[in-house]
Amino acid sequence: MIRLFVSEALSVGQVINLTEKQHHYVLHVMRLKVGQSIFVFNGRDGLWQGVIEQLDKKVARVLVQDLVQKQTPLDGADLYMAVIKKEALDFVVQKAVELGVRSIHPVLCARSVVSKINQERLQQIAIEAAEQCERLNVPCLYPAVSLVQAVADLPVGQMLAFLNERGAQAGQLTRNQDVAFFVGPEGGFTPAEIQLMSSYPKAVSVHLGQTILRAETAAVAILSCYAFDIF
Repeated sequence: MIRLFVSEALSVGQVINLTEKQHHYVLHVMRLKVGQSIFVFNGRDGLWQGVIEQLDKKVARVLVQDLVQKQTPLDGADLYMAVIKKEALDFVVQKAVELGVRSIHPVLCARSVVSKINQERLQQIAIEAAEQCERLNVPCLYPAVSLVQAVADLPVGQMLAFLNERGAQAGQLTRNQDVAFFVGPEGGFTPAEIQLMSSYPKAVSVHLGQTILRAETAAVAILSCYAFDIF
């Protein structure tokens, strides 16, 4: 049964008007019919089963019926990802959601070859990834900020783990730690950026083996290590 993310509050008897994109998906891709069941969630009220009440060329409405699963907390690591090329960043956002991140923060670094992002489009990618991987929440995707600002805005007490392919691994990480992973752009972090992050009170330098990974590969690798506690 398909799952769709909605913005409305969910309760018994609530009627949800699907978006234009969801309407197209339900009608033309999945070819559902009136009376068929569907799951909906909003990241706050849990997972609900509903039934398609109306479906035609103009409108798609879902009648919310039963609570299937209570809301799960939004936890996991925070990803501070250097702004990289569009297709690669799309991939990182999708896989980061699948691997359970709490939030995604695009970061502008000295070696970033791209200076802008489409935040709304990336948030939509995050929503679609959450629908497909059966998460009950969607990580917030923040506006792009400079690395200096990102480090300055970290919550007090959170660990900063930055990938440094030329450095030795320092310190230990475990799944239950509150950690923000910083992944650099093509070409990696500059020496000045490494010094900046190293000066953070709870900084850990991490490398992922002897080979140099692409930025998007490194992001998926470090989040996988965290998700499955294999540091």
